[in-house]
Amino acid sequence: MITRRDFLKAAIITGTACLVDPIVSYGSGSRRYDTVIRNGMVYDGTSAQPRIASIGIRGNCIAAIGNNLGEAARIIDATGLIVTPGFIDVHNHGDLTFQRLGNDVAAIAPKIPSLVGNHSYAYQGVTTIVTGNCGFGYTNLNAFYDVLDTVKFGSNVYSLTPHGAIRQELFGYDQPKKLTPRQLEALKKRIAEEMEKGAVGLSNGLEYAPGALADTEELVELAKVVKKYNGVYVSHIRDLTGRSYNDGRIGIIEALKEAIMIGKRANIPVHISHIQINEPIHNMTSMPIIELITKARAEGVDITADAYPYDAGVTWITMLTPAKYKTDKGIKEEYKTAKGRAELKKAVEETFSYLGPERTMIIIYPERPHYEAKTIKEIAAMEEKTPSEAYVDMVCSNDAPQAIMQDQDMRNVRAFLMRDDFVFVSSDGWTTIKGAGKPHPRCYGAYPRMIKKFTVDEKLLDLSTVIRMMTSLPAEKFRMQDRGKLATGYFADIALINLPKLRDYATYNDPHQYSTGVEYLFVNGVLSIDKGTNTNERGGRASRK
Repeated sequence: MITRRDFLKAAIITGTACLVDPIVSYGSGSRRYDTVIRNGMVYDGTSAQPRIASIGIRGNCIAAIGNNLGEAARIIDATGLIVTPGFIDVHNHGDLTFQRLGNDVAAIAPKIPSLVGNHSYAYQGVTTIVTGNCGFGYTNLNAFYDVLDTVKFGSNVYSLTPHGAIRQELFGYDQPKKLTPRQLEALKKRIAEEMEKGAVGLSNGLEYAPGALADTEELVELAKVVKKYNGVYVSHIRDLTGRSYNDGRIGIIEALKEAIMIGKRANIPVHISHIQINEPIHNMTSMPIIELITKARAEGVDITADAYPYDAGVTWITMLTPAKYKTDKGIKEEYKTAKGRAELKKAVEETFSYLGPERTMIIIYPERPHYEAKTIKEIAAMEEKTPSEAYVDMVCSNDAPQAIMQDQDMRNVRAFLMRDDFVFVSSDGWTTIKGAGKPHPRCYGAYPRMIKKFTVDEKLLDLSTVIRMMTSLPAEKFRMQDRGKLATGYFADIALINLPKLRDYATYNDPHQYSTGVEYLFVNGVLSIDKGTNTNERGGRASRK
């Protein structure tokens, strides 16, 4: 007979990630499973047709899938429910929430159930997130994971190493655009150190300082380092707009070409963060972008992207200002003078010609919280100023605010989300504290919205396909061992969903509303949602590649 000790020893030797006790180690009077989910419509995360089946969970793993599985400590009747792998969000900024809480985060977080349990995502059916995106995040992976382990976070977390944050850590605010050979070697060394700790790849934010300072050669050299660790090159590309230049080039096309070239030169998998077309859109559509990615894939480049089902994004309002006026600290000091403000005002008036002040709503502004949930146009009226004057006042303050910008065309959003061959569903959201601030509604509703609005109502894609875009495809791209599918030996990250009740409620003006329809949710075998209510039991883990 195989003993449990022998089994665990063998698992360690062979590198098995999900440890399922062998049934033979159980006495005849013992229950075989901790939980059996009976008679649900199982969508396993692949292209396979859904089927009625039962799932046996033992410990943190799926121990069996079939019929007549026998008894368990807990029996869940899933008749009428769909059963899917827990959803995976590859573009998440939950780490920034922890950073904002400062050095006392490990003491503060456990006192806030909605934060430490990641409730806004649990109610969407999300069990795993990828952080460190857009070049932002913790520069020391171990420090972040120590916090997650201490507070026992509710979701599984994989993390990217953030290019911009590490570049700033090494070279400060007044850093060079072109690194010296010695500086580049120092940056490569730091990236390698974080990959050694278990990061799944490298992210950058090439529209933000200091990431925008990096030239293509720097990015190729860093990508080559990441390739050695079987990581992914994840890029918020240099330009997401449809802006046309005098020579006929288009911003987003040139930026995408750069990412593809980096993938080819470093021979590394590429992932494009939140693929979208931002204002100025002009006549740009999704088709040339889709054609460019499809061509690259045909040439052997492993390139994918993610997208969220909304036509508005979140960023700092300094993004409305041309690059010449900014540093990585914000607006350059010379443009905070009377003469400089006049020039800045003129520049943003041009931006307002295609992205009106009524389309930008302030959501995070600790310096002036009474501005939150108001558009620039509304703030201008409140202060009896023009929109450009109100804008300049905000960006010249000590800490410029973040805002929701309705800067996309929903037709393009739909077109990207229909590309099930290379696009994953994401949120680009973050871990929230229920009732605090005005987060983007995607923090509460991206995944139910994708299923309810775009799959059930609009029928853009079938349900099996969309579930695959949320589960096995991202798991495979980001090397998540034993996640993303309902299969024996995989981690028990499982969502049981009442499809007719699945709905997102969060809006831009009232975002703190949980989605409904997820009746049960398991994270590594831990029941975190039971009959539609969060149990405050947390099964997430900080996961290294």
